Amino acid sequence: MKMGYNNFLERKSKPLIIIVACCLLLLTSIYQQINNKQDILSLLQQGEPATAHFKEVKGIYKTYELIDENGNFLSYAVISSASGYGGPITMLTSVSREGTILSVVLIENSETPLYLKKVISAGYPENLHGKEITQPLKNHKDIDVVSGATQTTQGILLAVEKGIYQVGQTQLGLSVPTLKTYHFQWQDGLTVLLLFLAIVAANRNLRKVRPWLLVASVVVLGFMANTSLTIGNFMSIMLLKMPSVIERPAWYLLVVGILAITLLWRKNFYCYWLCPFGAVQEGTYKALNLVSYQPNPIIIVKARKSRWLFLWLAAMLALLFNNPGIASYEPFIVFFSGDGNTAQWIIMGLILLFSILILRFWCRCFCPVGAFLDFLAQYKRKSKKLLLNKPVSEEPLKSTLGSFDKLVACTILAICILILGALLKNSGVF
Repeated sequence: MKMGYNNFLERKSKPLIIIVACCLLLLTSIYQQINNKQDILSLLQQGEPATAHFKEVKGIYKTYELIDENGNFLSYAVISSASGYGGPITMLTSVSREGTILSVVLIENSETPLYLKKVISAGYPENLHGKEITQPLKNHKDIDVVSGATQTTQGILLAVEKGIYQVGQTQLGLSVPTLKTYHFQWQDGLTVLLLFLAIVAANRNLRKVRPWLLVASVVVLGFMANTSLTIGNFMSIMLLKMPSVIERPAWYLLVVGILAITLLWRKNFYCYWLCPFGAVQEGTYKALNLVSYQPNPIIIVKARKSRWLFLWLAAMLALLFNNPGIASYEPFIVFFSGDGNTAQWIIMGLILLFSILILRFWCRCFCPVGAFLDFLAQYKRKSKKLLLNKPVSEEPLKSTLGSFDKLVACTILAICILILGALLKNSGVF
C-alpha cells in the first residue's frame, strides 16, 4: 500500500518538477540576455581607458574612433568575432593611425575554461600588442598556436585579424594580409568519413564492422581531432553561439548532423557506433574483465536518473554565465588531451577503474549526452509518458545490496559530487 502511494506521488510530482525546471531555464536565459547588455563606452574603455567620447565609423564589424576628453584622437577600436573550440570568440582591438596594434581585449567567449586558461597562460592576447597590422600575425616568433588549445588560439588570432584587416583597408588605407577564414583540415575529412561509415553500418546493422569503427573513433575523434559530442555543443545551439559554418564546417556536420539524424531516424546511433570514450570503456571491459559481476539494477536506475539533474544544472550555469563551454564536465577531454580540472581527473580514474567490472560505466550511469540523445530518439513516446502521467512499466528491483554493490553505490555518489565540483570549477565559483 505504501509503495503504491509513493509511486502515485512520484507520477504526480514528476510533470511539476519538469515544468519548474524548464521555467527556471527560461528565466535564467532572460536574465542572461538583460544582464549581458553592456554600455558601449565602458566596453571601449577596456581597450583604451582614456576614451571619453567615441564615434562609430564605416565597417562590417563595429568600428569606432576613440577620442579623449580634450577632443584628441586616440585610436580606432574594432569589435570582431571568430570561431573557437566551443563557439564565437569576440575581441576588442585598438589600432593607431600608424597601423600598430595598441591593445587587444577578450570581451566574450564560448570556450571551455580550461582551454582558455591555457591560451591566456601562454601570453594571449597581450602578446599581440605592438604588432604591425601590415604583417601576418603568425609570422612573429612570439605568436604560436598553443598545444592542446589549437582552435581557441586560432579563434583569437582570426578574430583580431578580421578587425585589423577592416581598419587597415577602410580607415587607414594600408595593404594588409589577405584573410583565410575557411578551415577544413584533413582531420575534419576523416571525421566526416567516419560519421558516414557509422551511419551506413548502423542502418544495415553491420555488427562485425562495429569494433573497427569504435577503434577508428578512438584514433580519429579522440586523439587526432580531439572532438566529441558534449553538453557544451548542445548549449552552443541553445545560446545561439555556434561557430561560423565557413570557419568550422566539420562542427556542423558532427554536432548538427548527429542531432538531426537522431531526431529523424529515431535512433541513437552515436553512443553505440561512434562515441570514442564509450569505445575506450568497452575495450577496457572486454580486455580486463576477469570477474563475473552484475551490479544491482536499482543502483543503475538511481544513477541514470541523476543524469537529468546534472544536465539541467549544466544548462543553468551555461545560461547564467552566457558561456556554453561551462557545461562540458565530461571526462573526454582529460583522457584524450590530458587536460582537465582536478574533479575531472578523479572522475576519469574512477570510471576507467570500474569499467573493468561494469560495461560502459560512464555511459550507463552518468553520460548526459547519451541521456539527451536517447530522449531525442524517442521524444514522442517519452514526452507523452511525462506529460500524461502514464506510469513507466518497470520490473521489480531487489533492494538488498551486497558488499560490492555498496562499494559501487558509494563510488557513484562520489562521482556525482565530483561532477558538481567540475561544473562549479568550470563556472569559476571556486
